[in-house]
Amino acid sequence: MNAFPISLPAIRVSQPLGEFFVVAIKAGLLRSVTFIDPVRIAKADRQRFFYNLLGAQRPSSIRRAKQIAHYIDTVEAAFPNSIILAANYINFGVLQEDPKLRWLVEANNGSYHLVIPSGEAMASVIDGQHRLLGFDYCESERKDMDLLCAVYMDLPHAYQAYLFATININQRKVDKSLAYEQFGYNLEDEKADGWSPDKLGVFLTRKLNLDPQSPFQGHIKIAPIQDEKLFPEMEGEWKISTAAIVEGIARLISSAPTKDRDLFHKQSPLTRSRKYLPDDTSPLRDCYRSGDDDSLYSLLQDYFGAAKDLFWKSASTHSYIRKTVGIQALFDILRYVAQEVELERIVESVIPILAASASVDFSDPIYQASGKGRVLVRNTILLLAGRIKLDDLPDQDGSLYRTLLERFGV
Repeated sequence: MNAFPISLPAIRVSQPLGEFFVVAIKAGLLRSVTFIDPVRIAKADRQRFFYNLLGAQRPSSIRRAKQIAHYIDTVEAAFPNSIILAANYINFGVLQEDPKLRWLVEANNGSYHLVIPSGEAMASVIDGQHRLLGFDYCESERKDMDLLCAVYMDLPHAYQAYLFATININQRKVDKSLAYEQFGYNLEDEKADGWSPDKLGVFLTRKLNLDPQSPFQGHIKIAPIQDEKLFPEMEGEWKISTAAIVEGIARLISSAPTKDRDLFHKQSPLTRSRKYLPDDTSPLRDCYRSGDDDSLYSLLQDYFGAAKDLFWKSASTHSYIRKTVGIQALFDILRYVAQEVELERIVESVIPILAASASVDFSDPIYQASGKGRVLVRNTILLLAGRIKLDDLPDQDGSLYRTLLERFGV
């Protein structure tokens, strides 16, 4: 039984985002005074194509927590990485203002102590939830293990989401779609000119998902967030991941989205501007840097509207043209054409290319759900449109494409 208040030695760390305090907390104590706040949709503004999120974590996995518990029970158990906490929040993001319940840091001659005044759950877990949940299923004596924690005091929710996204966006074990959703957490609070390419990609992806005139309306999965509030009528419909759309858009306007993002974040949010980003080889870079987001959105609507008419409406349930590899291949085609013609002529130039493959059965097992499947879909469309020739392809793939062309009567 813990006797409160509890005072723990802490180290103050100052970084550009703000200061935090590094402290060792017993696992059992930490589990009792923290909560896990999964990302979820609060409400949607269909007029402005925004939806608001609550929380800053992915949904918990009991299976993963139990796997970690087995590791905790071993003699080699070690967790040298910190669990990141946002202190002084009540569940669902309300800032705790009662001074009797708020965590605080006491300073004395250059040393610091973190004070936890009560057993109330008063800190949200930003990163490390499954490590912490593992202690629910381990042997009881292991709950005395010290865990390294990085504690932010009163960190706003938008910054909690940003931390989660930047920590996890390049890690395979975390759903990349969730990381992108978190990265675009505070779109409403930032001026559009300060959006990095992938943040603009998040905004346009959300708009494509909500806009009744969009060919993607209701078909972009807000994974792993439950999206029943947005699309209760779309049960059983085909879905594509948020990440596939965001990354497809970002490649149209940036050759190196991560590098662009890092350049943005070297500047204050108040002074960020796209026009200061360098030129690169992406086909619609000028459109992005000039802030012509409406033209970019219209292009996406018109292009994928054509894909819907030519492919999606008649596609079978198992067709790869409506799966990730197919959507990625369609983005490849769009990027290919955008490199050849100006923005205003892209759609009229690309429709004949797509139309040449309108009768292709993309549910054929040869179009597998892999990187190779993406290449096969893309090259099939370009071959049938006469935009590339068999001689342009690697020799080892020649027989495969000849078989495909014969199968489609070419």
